[in-house]
Amino acid sequence: MASTDRPLKILVVASEVEGLVKTGGLADVARALPATLTALGHDVQVVTPAYSRTEPIWSHWPSQSLCVHLNLFDETWMAARTGSHEGLPLVQLEHAESFDRPGIYDDGRWPYPDNARRFGLLSKGALQWCKDNDWRPDIVHANDWQAALCCFYLKEHFKYDTFFDNTRSLLSLHNAAYQGQVPASWLQPLGIHEQFFHPGAFEDFGQINLLKGGIRFADALCAVSPGYADELVTDLGGHGLGALFRDRSDALVGILNGCDYGQWSPETDPMIPATYTTPDEPGKAECKRRLQQEMGFAERDVPLLVSVSRLTDQKGFHLLIPTLWEVLRERDIQIALLGSGDPQLAAHLHRLANHFPDKVAFVEGYDNALSHRMEAGGDAFLMPSIFEPCGLNQIYSLRYGTLPLVRAVGGLKDTVVPLSATQRNTRSATGFMFEEPSEAALRAEIERMVDVYERNPKLWLAMQRNAMKQRFEWESAAREYLKTYRRMLGENL
Repeated sequence: MASTDRPLKILVVASEVEGLVKTGGLADVARALPATLTALGHDVQVVTPAYSRTEPIWSHWPSQSLCVHLNLFDETWMAARTGSHEGLPLVQLEHAESFDRPGIYDDGRWPYPDNARRFGLLSKGALQWCKDNDWRPDIVHANDWQAALCCFYLKEHFKYDTFFDNTRSLLSLHNAAYQGQVPASWLQPLGIHEQFFHPGAFEDFGQINLLKGGIRFADALCAVSPGYADELVTDLGGHGLGALFRDRSDALVGILNGCDYGQWSPETDPMIPATYTTPDEPGKAECKRRLQQEMGFAERDVPLLVSVSRLTDQKGFHLLIPTLWEVLRERDIQIALLGSGDPQLAAHLHRLANHFPDKVAFVEGYDNALSHRMEAGGDAFLMPSIFEPCGLNQIYSLRYGTLPLVRAVGGLKDTVVPLSATQRNTRSATGFMFEEPSEAALRAEIERMVDVYERNPKLWLAMQRNAMKQRFEWESAAREYLKTYRRMLGENL
């Protein structure tokens, strides 16, 4: 068996990387994890599509021709651009027909009908790049449905290719609700033999489910938190794939994402109006005062609750909006919301803000600098998710002393220590938590939180101090991934 301290060759395949393109948390992980693994001395290559919007970054990089066969009859020529961006080693797969589009996954309303082929080319192209450059990966780390075919192609298309004899594949599950379901007519174009079109592999109610196939063929599966791994094997939390996850439970691990504290720290954050090290320093109060000004609120000592989120049912807005209508009628609070997504949810939030102009402000869209100011200026952060694979905003909130109120799911229950009913865990509590996905349960916890703020400022301050001490470092997460990689390779630990 190989030495456990030898550097590994790790191929990371992802459809988005923070700093290039980003639609969600996948991009953050696809940047931070490879960067940390590289810093730890490993040889990492990150393969992503060469989207037209990132052309200024990669257009001057050296290019090589790449011939990709998705099936026996299809020959697609691509260009592989190799370079680095902000210290991250990258291979950009250039194929204008697939990636020179205004959107990443859709046209703004509908998914691109050839997404299966687009990301099939990413998956097969990444492996072909390894062969053409004699770069033998120990691990192929595929991310979500867009790269799930890597695991299948490695096992089947390269089954008799000795080049990949010692290569193993890991599929990361950032959000298994998105599965890449496409018509069965894509079987032949993707090079998936009909023998794999059954409920134990790619078939899903008559369609191809790319994530499902990846789950079946990957050597290991990794959820982005231990709590999410526990949920995936259940019928309720498995997004329709609970039975398959149970069948592959021996291969499933949960590793909590880290946080980039270089970007998210109130001590050094250049995007906030005042920095601070502890919650009782003037900086925290100044951030709140300035946020109240920005949102058009009176500068008063009332709880300022904030939320930065995609507007989707997953995030619990169908619980939050009616609950806020009730709470706002009875409690003296202020609420600042930032988000984009479902236009109907946005309309409901605009209506709420119009009805309570002195108490509610809603900014529709995404504004990174504003999200920093809200994390620093808020007293509490609302995150009542129906499911949450890991979550980052609750981790940011902890660092800024903005107490998170979350539901007991996924990564939220792995990162937030709720104040107990007896309030005896004051030395460890970092936030508030409710379990039942109901308006009544959410309202009761918001009321409880407001009561603590108004009646017990010493307890509130103690919880803020606890929260600001929490650390979820990427180096710790990367070392857990390395343990998983080495187990896959049969190396001594």
